[in-house]
Amino acid sequence: MGLQFLVSDMNYYCKKCNKYWNYPVCNCIFCGSELIEVKSSEYRVVGSTTVYIPSKSNEKVPYFVYLLEDENGEKIIRKSHKDYKLGTKVDFKSENKTLRSVGVVGTGLMGSQIAEYLLRYGNNVIIKTRDDSRGERVFSKIKTKISKSFTEEETARSLNNLLITTKYSDLSSCDIIIEASAEEIGVKLEIFKELSDNCDGKTIFATNTSSISIDELSKVSKNPENCIGMHFFNPIERMDLIEVIIGRETSEETKRKIIEFSKDLDKNPIIVNNSPGFIVNRLLLPQINEAILLLEEGVASKEDIDSAVKLGLNHPMGPFQLADFIGLDICLSILEVLSKELSDERIKPANMLYLMVNDGKLGYKSKEGFYKY
Repeated sequence: MGLQFLVSDMNYYCKKCNKYWNYPVCNCIFCGSELIEVKSSEYRVVGSTTVYIPSKSNEKVPYFVYLLEDENGEKIIRKSHKDYKLGTKVDFKSENKTLRSVGVVGTGLMGSQIAEYLLRYGNNVIIKTRDDSRGERVFSKIKTKISKSFTEEETARSLNNLLITTKYSDLSSCDIIIEASAEEIGVKLEIFKELSDNCDGKTIFATNTSSISIDELSKVSKNPENCIGMHFFNPIERMDLIEVIIGRETSEETKRKIIEFSKDLDKNPIIVNNSPGFIVNRLLLPQINEAILLLEEGVASKEDIDSAVKLGLNHPMGPFQLADFIGLDICLSILEVLSKELSDERIKPANMLYLMVNDGKLGYKSKEGFYKY
């Protein structure tokens, strides 16, 4: 998360008593003299400890708590998710994150999560939705989630950075726009075309697609060098990975900016050349499909297959639990893309998967998939 303030960045100094405070006070509590504000930007790490237990304001663990000393020998305490060695000098001016204006197209599970996460990091966020009523629901959902871990003042400040609109033209001033719509190429092509018509040549278009080709999407853009993949993982607040997918036309500048953006969000970006399913889904979805085939063939029950993967492979979830969590419709879409693009019959979606999706059994989000919720 970079260095975050536990106390004020300002030291308050009483010249008469030669004492410092790290919190804002107007007058010295000993002599009553007016205090002088002393602002330091560079500190040296003189002590540290690692915290492994999450708290309400620090859910992401582990993090580090540092004892820092400035050039005057005054000490303050700060927390960070970066690992600094003793003696390291930290310049807070260079530690400041770049805040951006970011558009999000799509208000489903991933789109709303992405928007909420961006707001938590202080970015200005513009959400494009199809209709006002859906926008109202999204706003209410984001407000509820943010208020669970933010103070009333912090929640209000974050929501002031949020605009929900039905107009593509309102996205024209965004630095980056993240498309997070349905995993259907026709839908995404239409969105990329609209974005290209409404934005200038500086805006980066990033897609959160799980499997669709970046090169195909960039064909409808006037500036294909600005098109890139930015694949988040669900749940966003807990999953540290972002797959940054590079298309044939993606520029080095676009790549650099998205890597920096990902790191400013405390994510770990990995670079993937455009390929069916990228890395994670190309490895994961064939495994899920194979598990469904095992169930179809009567080799074992879904419970025992899940247990085998959890206990034998040390995975936190079995393939059926994970498929339900991802959404069986999403699994089906990705497998169809993989099967077609890789010309591999073995990863053709299992018949059972088609039947369940047609019956509306989509997993956790529909209250029933391979399991009931």
